[in-house]
Amino acid sequence: MNKQLRTAVLAICTLTAATMPLMAQNDAPMGGRRGQMEERQVDMLTKRLSLSPDQQTQVKGIDDAQMQQMMAIRQDSSLSQDDRRSKMMALRQDTQTKIRAVLTDDQKTKYDALLQQQQARMAERRGGGGPPQGL
Repeated sequence: MNKQLRTAVLAICTLTAATMPLMAQNDAPMGGRRGQMEERQVDMLTKRLSLSPDQQTQVKGIDDAQMQQMMAIRQDSSLSQDDRRSKMMALRQDTQTKIRAVLTDDQKTKYDALLQQQQARMAERRGGGGPPQGL
């Protein structure tokens, strides 16, 4: 019991420390939305995959890194629209691979199903067409 309590306190401290930079960003218009999107994703994955506190921290770090890299790609005016799209899709794929690496086998199966559902919803919104160009 004592070990579980220590683990829970450590997880809470880690999550608090990890969210401090996001709280500072919430003053900026884009920072607030980014932080909320990341939080929603981690919350959704936590609920659907039963993520442990350690996994939540790892997924949050992966999401934070992705958001920073996405912003850098968006702000890179030297890239063409196609290059920007390609880099973003590659980053998304890399992020999914990193998230899968912290999951158990059972969670990976559920995560893959979630990704397939997400792709189906996106295809539906595009009018039932195939995957976006470049996939």
